[in-house]
Amino acid sequence: MGTNGDNAGSEPPTSPTATVSNAGVPPSPQTTAEATEKTKNVNQEIPGDGTFLVGREIRPGTYRSAGPAEGGSPCYWARLKGATGTDGETVANGAGKGQATVTVLDTDKAFQTTGCQTWKRLG
Repeated sequence: MGTNGDNAGSEPPTSPTATVSNAGVPPSPQTTAEATEKTKNVNQEIPGDGTFLVGREIRPGTYRSAGPAEGGSPCYWARLKGATGTDGETVANGAGKGQATVTVLDTDKAFQTTGCQTWKRLG
């Protein structure tokens, strides 16, 4: 009995496999209807309270609020040249008990609002 190169009685050889690693590769962003709607609303509306970065969270443009939110406090807004909370960052501000209109410029760093109804982008 000689050997003729057959692998009789043994398992067939396996094919080589490649291992693919995704290490260091960020996952693909997922877009959902809710995320799309939030982005759309953030670009068109500004909630009544908070500090919002221009160009990132809100777009430059003219916004209008119907006035103070429920509670009686005046509606306060400020256009800011910085977002660190230090003195001297206010470019312009205002407060009142009636309707307010503000133009946020692309040179502003942030827009701050407190006690106001939702700001809606005009045009």
